Amino acid sequence: MNRRRFLGVCSAGFVAGRARSAQKDAAQENLTNDVRKLCRDYIAGFGSTATQVCYHHRLNGPRGLGALAKPDEIAKAMVNGQPKPFGYGSGIQDVPLENGQFLFALCDAYEATRDEELAKTAQWIFAGLKRVTTVSPEPGFVPRGPHPDGKSYYPDSSRDQHCAYIEALWRYWRSPLATNEDRAFVADTLGKIARRMERNDWVLKVEDNSRQAHVGYTWKQFTLFGACSLMICLAAARDATGDKHWAELRERLGAEKDGLRWKLLSPNTPEKCRPFTLYSNQFCTSLTLIARAERDAARAAAVRALMKTMAERALRTNVFDETSWRRLDWAGESMTPAIENALASFGLSIQRPATVFDLLAKFDPKRLATTDRFAKAVNEKLCFGIPTVAFHKALLSGDAALVREVTPHVGRMVRAMLQHGRHYDGGENFNRAVVLGLHTLAVEARS
Repeated sequence: MNRRRFLGVCSAGFVAGRARSAQKDAAQENLTNDVRKLCRDYIAGFGSTATQVCYHHRLNGPRGLGALAKPDEIAKAMVNGQPKPFGYGSGIQDVPLENGQFLFALCDAYEATRDEELAKTAQWIFAGLKRVTTVSPEPGFVPRGPHPDGKSYYPDSSRDQHCAYIEALWRYWRSPLATNEDRAFVADTLGKIARRMERNDWVLKVEDNSRQAHVGYTWKQFTLFGACSLMICLAAARDATGDKHWAELRERLGAEKDGLRWKLLSPNTPEKCRPFTLYSNQFCTSLTLIARAERDAARAAAVRALMKTMAERALRTNVFDETSWRRLDWAGESMTPAIENALASFGLSIQRPATVFDLLAKFDPKRLATTDRFAKAVNEKLCFGIPTVAFHKALLSGDAALVREVTPHVGRMVRAMLQHGRHYDGGENFNRAVVLGLHTLAVEARS
């Protein structure tokens, strides 16, 4: 090749490289703008300036605060006239869970982008989450709530509320956004949560410690559920407080039964694979904390390998196979003719295999306004909700190929909520679209 031709080839390559870089920068800017806007829409629609948290039901709709259970009803541990001490259907039942996952994702996105708007949003949500544990007189208890009145809550909590709260506080503690005062609050709070759990022999109990919580169970059980819950609490308390007790206890409990808990947290886990649920994405955040906090490189690598394995299984399996996915979450106790007819109206059938990608392709954002509860269940819980579980797992897995596979689909979810989310009044999907958008922004910015 002569010199002139060589320089021409180099010049063409340089121009093409700059063009690709410009396209990537433009795509990154578009994603950043979309995610910023979706965060604003989420807080405007579901957030309360009084408590600085977002709720499960839309508050800027025609019902306003009436969309939530009333304080006098909450005081009686009821929802819509029915006894429900865990608050399902109240609109305040998942405040620690949904805001905890929101804050975790905000911290990841901020650290990757250093975007000031995301920083302010994270600080706002952290201020709200501080209220969650200070509203209860029981040290270390994470209630369901509070209501925007700032004092009403349900005293029967759960694993998902506690663990998402622990994860969010630990993540903010590690963030450059945290002040010394913030870190002191986190250390005090995570220490109290760990001490309460230890006093109760790691059984999650209701506020007055009189009985096991609705989704309590012992965190010392030798299952993936137990290992995740126990290890995140001990790692978070160890890191934030600096108390050697939690580090020593974590090592001792991790060594029990020939290290069975760590074996459960590996891709060759001895636990039989259970069906995924609409709420099993919470475990990918738990595993993320364990992998990031773990000081033993081999253990951390094993946890990350488990995360990849779980993400691949969630992306590839047939959602209508009840050994892979729990049908209860979108179809109820049994498959009624009405649900089967709703499936058919989307071109779906439990007799035909479908992955989460197939389901999302059937999601119709225009049906967010439907009043048909069966079509709503198929459209929102099955076609949108179930894919969020798998995509959340993939984004946090750290596997570049899986991330590349799901990010275009997350982009579609974000745009769907931007365009049609005003018709979405209740449930977790707006929250999940925001969380997935933030994690996508984080991995795209890092790449």
